[in-house]
Amino acid sequence: MEKKIRLHPPSYLNIANLVSLLRLILLPIFFYFLFYYIAWRGKGEATGWVAHTYYLASLILVPMVLLTDYLDGWLARRYMLENPLGAFLDPLADKFFAFFSMVLLAWAESLPIWLAMVVFFKELFILCGWVLLFILGYNTEITPCRTGKIAAVCQGLVIFSSLVTLPGYEVFPTPWFPLYTIADCLNRAWFHILTAAMTTLAGAFYVLEGLQRSQRILPLESEKVAVLQVGENPNQPDR
Repeated sequence: MEKKIRLHPPSYLNIANLVSLLRLILLPIFFYFLFYYIAWRGKGEATGWVAHTYYLASLILVPMVLLTDYLDGWLARRYMLENPLGAFLDPLADKFFAFFSMVLLAWAESLPIWLAMVVFFKELFILCGWVLLFILGYNTEITPCRTGKIAAVCQGLVIFSSLVTLPGYEVFPTPWFPLYTIADCLNRAWFHILTAAMTTLAGAFYVLEGLQRSQRILPLESEKVAVLQVGENPNQPDR
């Protein structure tokens, strides 16, 4: 069992939140390199050293983003640095990374558009539910689930494998190159279906969690209303 150590009272400016902020900073840089490489590739101009540099930069940034995703959560748990800001930044960065990466790769025809749409509608549905709970005054803290973590890992592998196989043999000259071979095995319909299934299950889990939170609160409110209707007042002395 992992031992937890509290370094200092949790604050918003801690190492875990800084790692999450670093991931948010890396995302637009990654999207910039990937977007321009795909645009050049679509025009048939992705053959020069500049285009290959953009591609390799985006390829290197993906593991960095995935590593910071694991690192901020581990630091928060290990040193008891959990706070509302971190609980907001971490899933926000995950959603931006998964959706926009898949949209760009679907635009490049490196993965199916339907998979990007599954991720989009799942995140949109969860966002609408979160806003509704917030408006109604319920607890809106998102509790990570094992299914959600598995879905995030699958999405990261899909993005990385699609990116590796994107240029074909332009960067990796042989199909027997180990990284290309592994990525080519993952960038298949079976893994796309698995990723979509885990994403859908994670969305269903969060919906059920939101319903359970509302059911835990609503009976308490109805009991208070019933007490007021009967006319009982716990502060009023007995006659």
